[in-house]
Order: sequence, then C-alpha cells, then structure tokens
Amino acid sequence: MIINDCFLDQHNSIITGETTLGQKIRSAGKRHLWDERAGGAFDTVVIHYISAVNKGVKNRFGFGAVMSVFCEYGVSSHFLINRRGKVFGLVPVEKKAWHCGGSIMPAPDRRTGVNDFSVGIELLATHDSGYTGAQYRALTALCGCLESAAGKKMNYLGHSDVAGEEAVRMGLRKEVKTDPGPLFDWGAFNLEMGRQRSDSTAGKMVRKRMV
Repeated sequence: MIINDCFLDQHNSIITGETTLGQKIRSAGKRHLWDERAGGAFDTVVIHYISAVNKGVKNRFGFGAVMSVFCEYGVSSHFLINRRGKVFGLVPVEKKAWHCGGSIMPAPDRRTGVNDFSVGIELLATHDSGYTGAQYRALTALCGCLESAAGKKMNYLGHSDVAGEEAVRMGLRKEVKTDPGPLFDWGAFNLEMGRQRSDSTAGKMVRKRMV
C-alpha cells in the first residue's frame, strides 16, 4: 500500500494558516515531533481519532487544519488516515511518537509509557462521526503491512484502553481519553485482521515523500 510521507518535522511545507507546519515546529524550538525509540521495536498499535472540530474551521477534516493540531498541542502519531482512506506517514515507525502520554497497558501486561513500544494511528473522525469503509480498509491493510514488516502479531488497542480511568487513578495523566469511541467497529476490524494474516499475498508499504 502507498504511504504518503508528510513528516512532522522542520522541513514540512504544508501551509497551516499564515505559515508552514515546519516553521511552527522550528518556532517551538524543535526539529521534529518525536523522540528516539530504543532499538526501534514495537509490539502494539494504538488507534485514535483526530479532527479540527475545536479550531472553528469550516472543514473539521481539512488536512492542513488537522496537521496544525499536532503542532499546537505538541503531540504526534505515526500515521493518519483520512476519510477517503488515504494514508499519511507522520513519524517514522522506528521513532517514538507522542500519541499516548501517561498510559498503561491493560492487565496482564501492565507496562506503562505505551509510547515506548507502540505505533499510533489517527483516523480522521470525531466522537459522533463514525468511520468510513475506506478508513477501515486502509487501517487493516496498514496494520497487515506493519505485522508483515515486524514478523509478528501486534496488540491492538484504542487510546481509551491505555489512557482511561486507570491511568488517571494512578496519577499517570489528568484526563481520560475516549477515542476511538463506541462507533469504532472492533468486531469488523478484528475479523479483517484475521483475513489479512491468512493472506500470503499481503502487501508491503510503498513510501512516497509529499513534502
């Protein structure tokens, strides 16, 4: 599958308002919105949603507006999937993106600091918008590629599973996260992932640099 790389770094030329995303990142004193990850390995995928619904723009799913959200909040994810199923690479998978914050894996795992060993995938959506068929197809294809590249099955969780009430009780974070929310169809996702694993012709990621 094609990944359109649009990395959250100082060279990003996407226009967000009156400046570029790269300029915003440089103005914040950063070169990129990620950290190094020891060994580059990961075994977990965390699914999120994101939109520009709080920015007062006409198009809550507008690419430039959504990209600016990452910079303004100082967060990042490895991938973004738009409503039409187009996949954007925002952070190299071997790096540590800032998508979970204070977090803990469900029992019996119980590891904290989920960013250290996970890949974050953002779906363009809101709590009440639901998800498109194209997004589900792109998401499962992407996850199939990640498993194929890593040579192992991933753990699949929502942001709410690792940054929910337990994380707040433990003092790991101040607020509960609820994404990807009740409208995300985990049953359909898991069924398709099973099909992906049994398909010996599962695709590989072909990366194209956008900016």
